[in-house]
Amino acid sequence: MIAGGGTPAELEVLAQRFETWRRTRRGCRRIPEELWRAAADLARIQGLSRTATALKLGYHDLRRRLQGGEARDSPRRPVFVEVPGVPLPPGGGERGTVEVVAASGARLIIRMPEASPAELRCVVELFLRHGA
Repeated sequence: MIAGGGTPAELEVLAQRFETWRRTRRGCRRIPEELWRAAADLARIQGLSRTATALKLGYHDLRRRLQGGEARDSPRRPVFVEVPGVPLPPGGGERGTVEVVAASGARLIIRMPEASPAELRCVVELFLRHGA
């Protein structure tokens, strides 16, 4: 039973499906995609906080699902972002390698000969905005 009273029938039914899944699952299995979709659909109608609380789901994980992403513990597919080439002045030598690791775990390795700090900053900002 969900606390608070006045909870719509759809929320009660879905909460029962989640409870049944939790009782019958084996090991540390992830929540099935079908249940995530149903929770996201219901959150669009009932509201994010109310749905997450009633279904005992992480607020941020459900919000990510509503925004079209996956839950944090779901496996992520690599995303590749093409960054247009930066014209570099003629010259020699490679300045080195820059490696950036975003909070999400996404990794960017940059090898650009003769890149200025401004050019590197531009590439890193694009990565963090679109690729992380």
